[in-house]
Amino acid sequence: MILHVDLNCFYASVAALDSGGRYTSQTPLIVSGDPAKRCGVVLAATYPVKRLGVHAGMPLYEARLLCPQAIVMGTDYKRYMQLSEAFMAIIESYSPLVMRYGIDEAYLDYGGCEHIFGPADQVAQAIRGRVKRELGLTVSVGVGDTLIKAKMGSDHKKPDEVTVLDEEAWRSCIWPKPVEELQFVGRATGRKLREMGICTIERLAKTQERLLTARFGKGGHQLWLFANGMDERRIAYEHEPQKGIGHAATLAEDAYGLSAVCRALLYQTERVAARLREMGLRASLVGVHIRYADLHGAGKQGMLERPSDLTDDLYAKARQLLEALYGGGPVRQVGMRVGHFTDAPEQISLFDGPGRDARCRLDRAVDDMRQKYGSHALMRGGTMAFEYDEREDFTPFQRY
Repeated sequence: MILHVDLNCFYASVAALDSGGRYTSQTPLIVSGDPAKRCGVVLAATYPVKRLGVHAGMPLYEARLLCPQAIVMGTDYKRYMQLSEAFMAIIESYSPLVMRYGIDEAYLDYGGCEHIFGPADQVAQAIRGRVKRELGLTVSVGVGDTLIKAKMGSDHKKPDEVTVLDEEAWRSCIWPKPVEELQFVGRATGRKLREMGICTIERLAKTQERLLTARFGKGGHQLWLFANGMDERRIAYEHEPQKGIGHAATLAEDAYGLSAVCRALLYQTERVAARLREMGLRASLVGVHIRYADLHGAGKQGMLERPSDLTDDLYAKARQLLEALYGGGPVRQVGMRVGHFTDAPEQISLFDGPGRDARCRLDRAVDDMRQKYGSHALMRGGTMAFEYDEREDFTPFQRY
């Protein structure tokens, strides 16, 4: 059996928990980034606010229009991480096979553990009780024989509930829901399904698979499986290697023109390259993402000729991608990501010359200086034109 454990309105619940009794889960609270730093996006809200249509990712000004009486709270990243680690420790005490899915939720493979802790539904209730007693937070837990059933189960009843979904319960509880509530069915997919006359999960489950694959390709097969409660995914039995390292930040002021956006990109590249070197890795894949002032985004990625951890190598590729990507107009956010790692010894090329070795030593000298005196102790001239939040590495919507 699989359990999906989800902390309810995590950031908002932490704000209420740490308010000294002033607020509760029924207080209309919104947790948001700092609008003064152009991070005014809803990270979480309590259920009284959610019922009015406010959701994570919504601009704060829109949320205030929907719920003028809401109390807006700031973020406390260290506190979130502290409670997240304590939450994960509770879950990991019931199974060695746990897959994090963000800071506030995780899947647990409970197969074979029944002989130690009892039936899965009883353990779900035990986890729910421990999180409430030990952390002061509530969770929703879904129990099923696949990941999709466990996830849809935890979403079915919130907050502070346990839902077990067998075949009969899947049909009676999940099939009547709108098709958009099925995991991984986004706005665009939902619109296309409705154009086909598919408005509920039951209708999707009963649609011929060949019709879905003709419309959505391989994704159609996945949709059909999910609608029927089937899931080919499995919780990894081994710790997965690092898949990607990224860095993104919202600029204090919009960047106008390619040269200004490139300077912001250089700042991100320096941070990513330093983390590569710290981890003893080199990357072959480079990706760039920008978000314009009107909040629409664009991204592009490409491969290096050979793996590298040098700032100049990564930036040269990232800039090439950005030049092909940038469509003009003001940019509010710039991000850079690398992947396809290797930790094998680097093959020395006869064509490198002494310059590459010098750049390698320079990067490491800069790393040492920043580690000792702070990340802004030594900066390239072009990157000094922008202001960033020191906590920008925290990505509240990240999925592991």
